[in-house]
Amino acid sequence: MGNGQKIMKYIRLILILLFLNSLNPILNNVNAQENNYYQSINFDSDYLLNVNNSTIIYGYATSNQNSITISWKLEYLDIIYDSGQLSLNSESNNFQNPTYQWQIFLDFLSYPSSCTCYLTVILESTSPQIITKPIFFSLDNEILKPALIINDNLNNLFSDKIYFSGNAWSYDGFLPNLYWNVVKTNSQASSCKLDSSVILTNPIETQPYSISQFSFENELDISNFDDGFYSLYLWANTFHNSNSLNSEFFCIFIQIDNNEPISTIQTRDNLKLLEGFSPILFDGSVSSDPFFGRSKLNFVWVLSQFMPNLNDNKFHLEVINVSSGDDQRTFLIDSLNAGNYSLILTVTDECGLSNSSSVDFSITNMAPIAKLSVDDIEIFDGDSLILLPNQEIDLDASESSDTENDILSLDCIWKVNNVPFYEGCKRTFSWPDSISEDEFILSLEVTDNDNLISQISINIKSESSREGAYFSLTLLLFSIIFISYAFYKRYNIMDEKIPKW
Repeated sequence: MGNGQKIMKYIRLILILLFLNSLNPILNNVNAQENNYYQSINFDSDYLLNVNNSTIIYGYATSNQNSITISWKLEYLDIIYDSGQLSLNSESNNFQNPTYQWQIFLDFLSYPSSCTCYLTVILESTSPQIITKPIFFSLDNEILKPALIINDNLNNLFSDKIYFSGNAWSYDGFLPNLYWNVVKTNSQASSCKLDSSVILTNPIETQPYSISQFSFENELDISNFDDGFYSLYLWANTFHNSNSLNSEFFCIFIQIDNNEPISTIQTRDNLKLLEGFSPILFDGSVSSDPFFGRSKLNFVWVLSQFMPNLNDNKFHLEVINVSSGDDQRTFLIDSLNAGNYSLILTVTDECGLSNSSSVDFSITNMAPIAKLSVDDIEIFDGDSLILLPNQEIDLDASESSDTENDILSLDCIWKVNNVPFYEGCKRTFSWPDSISEDEFILSLEVTDNDNLISQISINIKSESSREGAYFSLTLLLFSIIFISYAFYKRYNIMDEKIPKW
């Protein structure tokens, strides 16, 4: 074969592949593309296949590899009738994604009996591509079971509805009737074990809402089922109310979760706290799903503060912290400013069902404790201090205290006769020019970020006021001595005038 013929052959194969990809792709072709890795595999036809003799199945595969491996098996009722493997090499390196033609010979005459068989073809790779095709084999036109393939996108946990899709074929080329039943089971190990006569009891016929050739999709309403373990049976019948002889069954183990979990918060009884409180643990680990327990719950904690509205006298919640995760079963609060708070725990299960609970708590602010030192000597509220002319003293309120969350926010205001004079917790101070009297009141106000105030006031006096005080004290003492002497003389004279016998 010349190069020109080879090129024409590849062009024909590519055109055929593009045409087939434009048809219904379900089950008859699969492709995958990840980064620079590309591959696909498909049968050459979507048509139903009825055979009464040995036959050859054709197909195509595309890959960016220069060689591929295809494995296949033919099975009926979990019995493998035949299997094999194909190794194909690209005949040309001129194409980025070579196309391979493959064929499989099926010797039906050597197989045990007539069957509704399934041919599964696998393009081997790190991400295998799998396609399946039903083949009806009969020598004497006997009635065969319909073929049924459910897409493998079903998980095993459902709530409210089950969505499923797949393909179904009957021997006569029509879409068979589809039925389903859900039967409660104790565990996954005991699921899909029932006899067909039990499964066929009270089946529900499905009404596919989308049909394309032999494809279907539907939703099953399971909203009235209790939470628990179930076997989901799907089957295709060629006749209404037929028995298992012409029914094809599909069964998977499922879990139904229609009830939301229960969110519970455990904590201390008294939630009226003072600032600087010890850490408080809020425990949500007792939250659970009524049937499935606690192992697969997700926890979302939202801490909010009640804040006043600007336009009315009501409040709104302002979120200040959010924590979430399947391991976030507890929430620890160790430092908050004064205010009213709400903590909400939302617990969500695997199906997305959720439930919330909340606790409200309040934190009351503690006033700061003012502490004043003058020239490194502690001064207390009500003390007096003499300040000499041109004397400077160091005022220090930096040792004032508060709870840990407020200690860095303390402000110090110094007032003279209740008039703000200085700001700052450390100041150098001398007699104010504005004070002409001999004394005045110096006050320290320590304020936290919640505007609570602690105050110390002392009396500051001048030297002249001290001298005036000494004079007044001397005068008072002299007066006391003079009056005492006068009384003494008076009573002494009276004693001398009394006659004596």
